[in-house]
Amino acid sequence: MENSSSSTALTLSRPPLPPTSGNASLNKEVVPSSDTERKSSENEQQRVTRGREIDPNMDPKKLRRVLASRQYSQKYRMKQLHYIMHLETEVKALQAEVAIAAPRIKYVDRQNNLLRVENGRMKQKLTSFSGELMFKEAQYDELKKERDVLKQVYMANYELMMPPGHFKPTNPSGNYQFININPDHQSGVSP
Repeated sequence: MENSSSSTALTLSRPPLPPTSGNASLNKEVVPSSDTERKSSENEQQRVTRGREIDPNMDPKKLRRVLASRQYSQKYRMKQLHYIMHLETEVKALQAEVAIAAPRIKYVDRQNNLLRVENGRMKQKLTSFSGELMFKEAQYDELKKERDVLKQVYMANYELMMPPGHFKPTNPSGNYQFININPDHQSGVSP
């Protein structure tokens, strides 16, 4: 990156002008001593652009076109240099953003991997719990069937033990109170 900024700095400074035919003294900086010399040197500098001298006897329209063209070219070069500098600042800003974002991305990736591992463990637990649940449901169904069989056996034994015409308990909720079938027990009398 340093290379491109130094190349921009190099392009901003003009290289020394090559000597033209008979005007080698134009490349040297001249310090004018009076106002008239200063004005004449400014006029001369306006006429000389990049080592090319403008013919003072040139047609005024053509002179205006040449000067406008040179001015446009100069503006275009400056615009290019400003655009390049703008792009370089954008590149530096983006590089700084990347330098900040890279550790964040690594951290998020690490967190993502940890969450994936945890997710895998949770899936394993879920699979084992669902297997246990199926086993418990099957066990519950078996116990329920066994309860129904025992209830039927109890009811059959109860009917055999009770005298005919005695009250038969029918509780639809399944909550039965066992009756003391001891012959010494008197119903309705507390001991």
